[in-house]
Amino acid sequence: MERIQAIGNHLLAPSDSYSSELKTSEVRGKESNKEFSIDYYQFSDLLTPKEREIREKAKDFVKNNLDLDQLNKYYEKAEFPFFLLDKLKKLGWVGANIKDYGCPGMGAGELGMVALELSKTSTDLSTFYCILLNISMLPIFYCGSEQQKQHYLPKMASMDMIGAFALTEPEAGSDASGLKCSATKVPGGWRLNGEKRWIGNAPIADVLIVWARNSDTKKIHGFIVEPSKHKGVTIEKMENKIALRSVQNGHIYLRDCFVPDEQQLPLAKDFQTGPGKCLFLTRIVAAWIALGVASNAYEKCLEYVKQRKQFGQPLASFQLVQERLTRMLGNLQGMTLMCLRISQLFDQGKLTYGQVGLLKAHVSLKGREIVSLSRELLGGNGIASDFGGVARNFVDMEAIYTFEGTYDVNSLITGREITGISAFK
Repeated sequence: MERIQAIGNHLLAPSDSYSSELKTSEVRGKESNKEFSIDYYQFSDLLTPKEREIREKAKDFVKNNLDLDQLNKYYEKAEFPFFLLDKLKKLGWVGANIKDYGCPGMGAGELGMVALELSKTSTDLSTFYCILLNISMLPIFYCGSEQQKQHYLPKMASMDMIGAFALTEPEAGSDASGLKCSATKVPGGWRLNGEKRWIGNAPIADVLIVWARNSDTKKIHGFIVEPSKHKGVTIEKMENKIALRSVQNGHIYLRDCFVPDEQQLPLAKDFQTGPGKCLFLTRIVAAWIALGVASNAYEKCLEYVKQRKQFGQPLASFQLVQERLTRMLGNLQGMTLMCLRISQLFDQGKLTYGQVGLLKAHVSLKGREIVSLSRELLGGNGIASDFGGVARNFVDMEAIYTFEGTYDVNSLITGREITGISAFK
């Protein structure tokens, strides 16, 4: 009985030392909020000097060139902010991990720093610059001839030519094996027939990387198509999107489009050696973008609940609010560590399909939870575009959760790797 009473006294009446520790913790918390509101475990210490340099440069670009109110106007009109292209060109980061041909030869973590910082302000711009431009260049680098590389890559790296990666079809999204777009061999080249849908950059692209099924072998081949030169290509801008509205997605119609032999990617023999090879890096970048979007939502939410008062006190003083903030912060730490480690594995040539699948699936899932909780804590203001971009974060995360492989498909890719059993064809 005495022991129980002693425990009770200890719990109900904290000692002076405990109170002192608590106050010290509160002070440290106030100090750390300024610098570590997101990077709570100080993962920045793990960055390479080059990653730090690129991150600071990306931060400066965002600070000096991106105005959220201005970008919101383009977002609402579903228009791309073309006035930023010249400024983006000067950064010199297009081409990502490609070496030579006017490309920067960046590591995955370095590109991740760019995606992270851009996506805190504009998911659209980060998707355009870090995914869409790069994924249209990777097939030429991995699967193209030397002549194709020399001709296209320098122009695409300088953004004098805009590319688009045309894989998804109206009836083939997650099931890439269901591609119906056909490539029929004819004298001097190929005839392409079919449709592509949800193709980012398509309405503004100078170059399309079209993936089609060989009518004879049924294997997937890649082709470099220039809409302005190759007849039989029609592109319609997709309207009525609620997420990533400034990204220009298109529906492509190919009707007896003749493509010369020299426009075929010679090393793309099937899905694994063609489009599949390009998805490693873009799924990593998609995870970094999800981290950036979730980070902004959390930061703006934290600022809001510390200032917003209800029932005579800040929202941040309520237990349920602090629990949600802590849950979001924990998610962010896990997401950050996964992004950093998977980027390292990619650069070391050790990454597997299952590992990158788990990254994309888990980070987008946790990011989805973070933006949902952030929007919730902002109450009615969480659906207004002028509260730090949280509303945009909320809807844009839905797109991130789906593109570059859905949550379910990426989970099954990992499941196949860890069990040795494929749950899908």
